Amino acid sequence: MLSRSEPMRETMMFLGQIVRRWRVTGAVAPSGDPLARAMTDAVGEVARGQVILELGPGTGVFSRELVRRFPHARVVAVEVNDVFASHLSAAVPGLTVVNGCASRLDEHLTNLGLSPSDVAAVVSGLPLLSLPGDLPQKILASVAAVLRPGRRYIQFTYFRRAWRRFDTVGFRWLPHRRVWRNIPPAIVLSFTRDE
Repeated sequence: MLSRSEPMRETMMFLGQIVRRWRVTGAVAPSGDPLARAMTDAVGEVARGQVILELGPGTGVFSRELVRRFPHARVVAVEVNDVFASHLSAAVPGLTVVNGCASRLDEHLTNLGLSPSDVAAVVSGLPLLSLPGDLPQKILASVAAVLRPGRRYIQFTYFRRAWRRFDTVGFRWLPHRRVWRNIPPAIVLSFTRDE
């Protein structure tokens, strides 16, 4: 449970990281609780002991909701930003934090003694539209490599049409959901890994 001052402290930390590392932070404000609930709703069923991979957890808004909603699963957060990774380790009990790049998910799983068959879903808060060069495609390929057929990849965005530029071969689009009660309003994209 967050203390009354914790949300403000996390917002200030987030804003500081936007100034220092805007391209990899990629948002104008931390995600809100309505978006966290919508992202978690899209995950679907998770069996006891399975893993939910969270990419780009930032200050942990989605992380807290995932840990709360799926207490029988293991939530592994992959965060490249050292400041956020350090904060998450202390701020979200029950969360496994990996300080590393989302383009190397298979390696991160191996280091944790896990395999792709353990992964129930991937939930991403990464700003794929603003990441440089071919990094977005490398991350999507990494997600595809660790998801078994029928399992879900959940991504939020502010601009659904801009997603047309990405090669989503290996994934089938599911219906999306718009979350108006977020600043700015966001769209939850859901995919399932093809057979």
